[in-house]
Amino acid sequence: MEDFSVYIHIPLCVRKCAYCDFTSFSGRMAQREAYVRAVCREIRAQAAFFGRRRIRTVFFGGGTPTLLAGAQVQAIMDALRESFALPADAEVTMEGNPGTLTREKLLACRAAGVNRLSLGVQSFDDGLLAAVGRIHTAKEAVRAVELAREAGFDNLNLDLMNGLPGQSAGQWADTLNRAIALEPEHLSCYNLILEEGTPLYAQAMEGRCAPLPDEDELARMDELTHRLTSGAGYARYEVSNYARPGRMCRHNIVYWECEPYLGLGCAAHSDMDGHRFYNPSDWERYMQMAEAGGNARDAEGDGMPDERRFERMMMGLRMVSGVDCARFARDFGAEPGQVWPQTVRRMTDGGLMERCGGRLRLTRRGMQVMNAVLVQLLEETPANV
Repeated sequence: MEDFSVYIHIPLCVRKCAYCDFTSFSGRMAQREAYVRAVCREIRAQAAFFGRRRIRTVFFGGGTPTLLAGAQVQAIMDALRESFALPADAEVTMEGNPGTLTREKLLACRAAGVNRLSLGVQSFDDGLLAAVGRIHTAKEAVRAVELAREAGFDNLNLDLMNGLPGQSAGQWADTLNRAIALEPEHLSCYNLILEEGTPLYAQAMEGRCAPLPDEDELARMDELTHRLTSGAGYARYEVSNYARPGRMCRHNIVYWECEPYLGLGCAAHSDMDGHRFYNPSDWERYMQMAEAGGNARDAEGDGMPDERRFERMMMGLRMVSGVDCARFARDFGAEPGQVWPQTVRRMTDGGLMERCGGRLRLTRRGMQVMNAVLVQLLEETPANV
């Protein structure tokens, strides 16, 4: 049986950020214990269905997982260990909001087996943090890093966001420099995406927030990211992610390589043994599902071959290493260059794509126009090979 990864969704938050469209709920702190019991029931039900397989990585995402008490994190980790094979060297990541951390909570999470912490810092500019609804300040972010180190975390990621309303390239450089000065092992540098239905989307459409940076300013921010991270010893390994040697996020690589993962909790999605399914995004419906046995999954559809092939390219080209051509051919019967011969040839001739060590990847210039490359792949009718 193939090893797999586990994602655990903790949909609790103090206050929903203005840009967030993830499934999360404020005002449900009194229901934390019931939710944790439901997740533990689901873990046991899924183990009964899939068998005692080996877990590669675990990721607590949200929402704000650090709103859980240490004992609740311990309960979930105990359920995973009892139900599946969880090796001591598995990467176990927890997302955390700097405004929710204490030394005691971090020590408890570390004792439970969490060995990687991902802090949603986003910016070191208090004005920008307030503008997008973050509950912490720059000072609290620095203190969160200090607390994490004191608790024994030696694998730390900082999430940063550019393209915020009113943000300049200079402000982005300041955030990057302040983040690098804290010496995290990993940096995630994301561009803001305005998601329809979020408060920030409405504010931007109605002119009720500062203007978003234009393309030239975003290009300057991208260049600053590359220069400052590489100068500080971070290597870009994915379009938005940078790591010190040996500190890439093993869990996210599972997604980008389209390998199996099991999603647990409200709204969590899974891709196991070639089958896709998801849990209800409604809190009450999820709790009812867990109470009934935890294995009443909604089918997502397993994807047609063309969809699966394109997804493999879309996810794989996000990585600097690119798509494994031999694995692609094994799974789909032909290499990418045979499936999309015109686009691959055109992109390679144009210096946007290259073959390296049996993998097809985007060049740095290709990374800058990745969406345009993907559009070209979508527009070419796949060859019948």
